Amino acid sequence: MTDTPDLAGTSDARVPSGVPGLDTLLRGGWLRGGTYIVTGVPGTGKTILGNQFCFATVAHGGKAIYITVLAESHARMVLHLQDMGFFRKEAVGRTLNYESGYAPLKAEGLAGLSRLIFRAVREHGATALVLDGLSAVEERAESRLAFREFLHGLCVHNALAGCTTLLLTGLSNDAADSQFAMVDGVVRLAMEPQGVKSVRSVEVTKFRGAGQLAGKHSFDISDSGLTIYPRTEALYSEQAERVPELRQRLAFGIPRLDEMLHGGLVRYSSTLVFGSPGSGKTLMCLHFLAEGARRGEPGLYFGFVETGARILNKADMVSLDLRKYASSGLVRLESRVAVESLPDALVQELFDLVKKHGIKRLVLDGLEPFIQESTDPHRTPRFLTAMTNQLRALGVTTLATQQTNTLFGPVLHAPLERVEAIIDNILLLRFVELRSQLYRMLSVLKMRESDNDPALRLFSITNEGIDVAETFESAEAILTGQARPVPPSMTKKAAKPGKRRGLLRRGKGGA
Repeated sequence: MTDTPDLAGTSDARVPSGVPGLDTLLRGGWLRGGTYIVTGVPGTGKTILGNQFCFATVAHGGKAIYITVLAESHARMVLHLQDMGFFRKEAVGRTLNYESGYAPLKAEGLAGLSRLIFRAVREHGATALVLDGLSAVEERAESRLAFREFLHGLCVHNALAGCTTLLLTGLSNDAADSQFAMVDGVVRLAMEPQGVKSVRSVEVTKFRGAGQLAGKHSFDISDSGLTIYPRTEALYSEQAERVPELRQRLAFGIPRLDEMLHGGLVRYSSTLVFGSPGSGKTLMCLHFLAEGARRGEPGLYFGFVETGARILNKADMVSLDLRKYASSGLVRLESRVAVESLPDALVQELFDLVKKHGIKRLVLDGLEPFIQESTDPHRTPRFLTAMTNQLRALGVTTLATQQTNTLFGPVLHAPLERVEAIIDNILLLRFVELRSQLYRMLSVLKMRESDNDPALRLFSITNEGIDVAETFESAEAILTGQARPVPPSMTKKAAKPGKRRGLLRRGKGGA
């Protein structure tokens, strides 16, 4: 163990990493004066992370040193970094200095490199140090003992100087490696194959003196540098204190549907609109947003297929006043392309939008895009539980759509399993076939903590929106999910044009 001073109780004990999301994993940032190893195969982003830390340090008034050993030249490094958002040219050579440690290491061994580091920290008054190429230092060491002594001396010196240190090195598969035992923490960067693509992940495997958000978390590299997205279920692991408000109902503005729901959905509840492709799931959700806006409740549509312009056109076709509410900002329409997306990044963006605009009604048009890019399909229930709990904590009533894998028939297959146990309410929309025609049918499968009308009802989509049949008799021909026409022998006379027996009308003696 290093002789690091006890700074846990001081107000300035933490040092920002400069990497969005990393301080969340570290529960506040690096410990001041600590020494940490950042390990990973080439291309995982170690050098970018180290530079982000240095530029964040100087941005907060500190001074940083970046020392390379058998790494790319400083000129090429600066060339590669200069277009990134965190790079500040004016800091280079003033508050951030780049130095090469290869010459003293080659000429004098580990002792020469140690003298270079100690002198640079002292002369520049550095509060941050990055040593890029620890594996090369280990290769030049006379023995394993000499390498451990080098690490120990570095940890002790920089702790006393109050200089937080990152040591960048290639991946080591030996968890008992002495370098990991000597330092205060270890951060692993990785690229994991997933089908034809690779997903970047980060894990804090060791962090002395404080807790950390354990497990693997996804990250990406953009023009802004590294951005880490902590796992949603790890970040929001506690149960929300807010519970559904049973005395408050949120209506759809579809009279007979609201009647089936005994006034509407319970406030702060979550609802799954589950159905066949083209059955009207999105349109039903737009009714929900428009009715909320009419009552002055801010709404958000967050989808993955249709753009905002297409959503407004769809609403116009059924006489929904969504366009005026979108123009006033009472309803926001957000569309994302669910290609190579990170579920935790999407859900964090969703939470940010909800907080920024005070959203009360949310439509999440498509659960699959949140999950389909996940590196672990088994985390789906935990992810959805954490997401719905946090949305409830934010005061949101949520509608989410999920598409079945079948168009029509008695058996419906869902692409996401175990969702029904997580969601509070389930509305089922489906097609039924009779006499070469398709009809839409609606039912309330589940409502937690609320009574409802469980009867099946037919509904139609008109130029005035969704119209639900008045009574269950409209769907009486359906017993087990399979439409059954009236037998010809039980029909006294042929139906008049425009009338249908068995499904839309109840014939005398009908099934």
